[in-house]
Order: sequence, then C-alpha cells, then structure tokens
Amino acid sequence: MINIAIVEDETAEAERLAGYLRRYEKETDGIEFHIVRFSDGIAFLTDYKAEHDIIFMDIEMPGLDGMATAQKLRLQDPEAILVFVTNMAQFAVKGYEVDAMDFMVKPVPYDNFKLKVARAVKRLEYKRDDKLVVYGRNGATVVMIPKIRYVEVINHTLTFYTADGTVSATGTLKNVEEKLAGRGFTRANSCYLVNLNYVTGFSDGIAELGDDRLPVSRSHRKQFMKDVADHLGGMI
Repeated sequence: MINIAIVEDETAEAERLAGYLRRYEKETDGIEFHIVRFSDGIAFLTDYKAEHDIIFMDIEMPGLDGMATAQKLRLQDPEAILVFVTNMAQFAVKGYEVDAMDFMVKPVPYDNFKLKVARAVKRLEYKRDDKLVVYGRNGATVVMIPKIRYVEVINHTLTFYTADGTVSATGTLKNVEEKLAGRGFTRANSCYLVNLNYVTGFSDGIAELGDDRLPVSRSHRKQFMKDVADHLGGMI
C-alpha cells in the first residue's frame, strides 16, 4: 500500500489526480494507493503525521501557498516524496529548496502524470529498501541502512552505531548480517559487523572507521581484507 496525499484547493483538479491514480492502479500489477485529499496547506499541516509516501502539492493555494506549506512540511517530514502541481512552471523551479522530486503543469495530461508517478514509485522502493526495522525494549525503530557505521553485539544486545547516533535492539548479529547481505557489510569478529563504506584504514589487525578502532580477529582477517579490497576496487 502506498499512501498518497493530494493537497489541492480546486476540487476538479484533485479529482483529476485521484482518477489518474486509480487508472494507474488498474494498469500496473501490484500497485495499490490509499489517497487522502486536503483542500489547503493549513488543513494538510494540522496534526500532521509523517505517514504520506508521495505528496502532490498545488503551489497556488489561498492562505498558505504550496511552497510555504512544503517548507513547513520538511521541518516535520524530510522523507516524503514531493511533486508540485502548478499553473506556472516558473514557480516550481524553487522546488529544490524543499527537495521536491518533480513538478507537473496544469492541466496535467495522463501520459505525463504516469511517467512522474512511475518515477516516484521507483524512488519510494529505493527508500524502503534502505530501511531496517529493529526491535528493542521500547518497541520498533527504523534505522537507515546507509547510515549504519557498524553493529556491535554484547550478550544478545545489539547496538547500531549510525551517523546520527546509537540505537539499541535485541537479537543476534547473524540475523542482522543476513538482513544486510549484499549491502556492503562484513564481519570484523564475532562481535562486530562493519559497513565497508566507513572503513578509513586497516593495519595490525585493527580496522579504522574514522576515530573508531575495531579489532579484526585472525579468523576473519583474510575475508575482511578481501572485502575491503573488493569494495575499494569497486569504488575506483
């Protein structure tokens, strides 16, 4: 299920976009949309919850216009995919300021809409693939995979050291390793799983990840060095 928000003050335009989305569902196997419409920016932002995957935002709206609405949106939700819908394309060029993916000019033809939606859905799939849900005493936490520097396990307590801080969870390192297979992680020893993107050096059995120093056991050293070399080779 993909959650869609249409923020549009003109009912006819909102119905056009919703109709296009239903048409796209019928033409595409496995795609299902849950659509919610808001008549203006204030209604959209009131009691906002970061639950919309893709947002179609009209720029010219009474009260709070689409650009101002998007600026406030980004303070609460930096992840939602944003597509502007406008009568005047020159307004949409400022979309980079609020990380808009694209814009469409009214009246939106279906063929153009279909291309934009397909692109948004593809980007959403990439975003979802970058997330790992971990479980701890306080419930579930979403961790962004590219931001994981390394994972440590001590007595069945996992600690994810990320670019944004640490996250604690329960489980086994083997299970995490299986979930992250093919994502550029390798074992340093029985306690550490390392993201090769953050390895800055290796010498005397010690892996350097910036200021962090992690021991690489003898049993894992050969594979660790091979993975580092293969990774660096792939980045050249």
